[in-house]
Parts: sequence; C-alpha cells; structure tokens
Amino acid sequence: MGETRKDAKNLNEIIRENRESVLKDLPPVLVPVWQIKIRERFGISVDREIAEYIVLAAHEKGTWKKQRAARKIEKILNRRGISKEESIKMALDIVDLVVGTMS
Repeated sequence: MGETRKDAKNLNEIIRENRESVLKDLPPVLVPVWQIKIRERFGISVDREIAEYIVLAAHEKGTWKKQRAARKIEKILNRRGISKEESIKMALDIVDLVVGTMS
C-alpha cells in the first residue's frame, strides 16, 4: 500500500536519469553554437559548462526549466568563488537575458 523508501529512491533516480538524458539527446554542436550566439548577441562570454545549462533550459520541455538552469549556474558560479548573493543574481540575469529572449 504505502511507498517504501526503496521505491522512492528508485523513483528519484529514474527522474534524475531522465533529466540528465535530455542534455545527452541534444546534438553536441549546439553548445558551441550557443556560446557564439550569446557572445555575438549579448556581448557576454560563457564557458561550456554554463552554456550546457543554457542550452538545456532553451530546449527542455518543462515548466521549471529556467529556474533549474539558474540554480545549476548559480552553483557553478558559487563553486568558482563568487559570493552566494552575487552568483544568484548573475545566474538569474544570464538565464533571463538569454533564454527569455531566444526561446
């Protein structure tokens, strides 16, 4: 009747793997193309790791795609030594600027 912890874990793993496979299904050439497009259109350079999440947000079919991409980018920026507040602001700005105008 009730869902066991093992079933919940398996379900969470399935969801995580499904989300990860979305980016794998996209052609690998999209990331460098988007990097060039972002640099030309907005005058900002993003590295491959951040560009992957931008591509995912632009091409994924989901209601939380922009928020999820912003969170991932924020974690990357935070890991690189940028303060939490500044990385949150930068991540939201990047996603809103790029995905909001290109989608």
